[in-house]
Amino acid sequence: MQFKKLPWVMTAVLLAASLSSCNIGKAPEPTQDVNAIYTAAAGTMLAQFGDQMTQTAQAIPPTPAESPTPLATFTSLPTFSVAPGTTPFGAAGTQFVFNTPAGAGTPLPTLSTGGSTGSTSSTAVGCSDSAYVTEASGSGFTVDGDTVASNKKFSVGFQMANTGTCSWDQGYSFVFVSGDQMNGNNILIKSGDRVTAPGNSNTFIVNFQAPAASGDYKSFWRMKDDKGNLFGQTVYIQITVK
Repeated sequence: MQFKKLPWVMTAVLLAASLSSCNIGKAPEPTQDVNAIYTAAAGTMLAQFGDQMTQTAQAIPPTPAESPTPLATFTSLPTFSVAPGTTPFGAAGTQFVFNTPAGAGTPLPTLSTGGSTGSTSSTAVGCSDSAYVTEASGSGFTVDGDTVASNKKFSVGFQMANTGTCSWDQGYSFVFVSGDQMNGNNILIKSGDRVTAPGNSNTFIVNFQAPAASGDYKSFWRMKDDKGNLFGQTVYIQITVK
């Protein structure tokens, strides 16, 4: 039995020797550089990553730029016109206009400085104040600077504005205060007479008689309240007697 196995053993030995003889004289395979292998692998990965990012960017549609928001439009302020012949408030030469309550007497015209004396500033006593407006003119009236015959009777109309806050009613009066009275009569407002409300005016007509002697004469007048207090501007009439 042992002798039967010998041919097989010999056959295996011979086959191994034959295979070994085929590799005799062949150059050994070169040893690969590990660093080179790592570098090549890293480069491959970077290239693949770059291709993937490019494909992703191409797959995402571009986001449109936002349109700018338009600025708000501001509405221009209205322009206020100035009435012809008037001066803007606060400028040189500005005139003040008094409000006139409906049905409360004669509206005030522009105040004048002729025929009055003293300042145009407030001369109020309590709630009462007055300002000279003008003298009545025309047939039957004498004005400042007129020449009047000796002993002749004449009339002067003093228009006074109520610039206070109290009405001129019963007890108020327009009276002589100094100079030459020339028989001029004081005027007392009585019950039933027209009331002069604040912001309105009244014309007080004083009847005079010229002196006998020639010369220049001047008579001063003023308003008085119902308590006997003089108030407002002092006004006058000046004439020449010949």
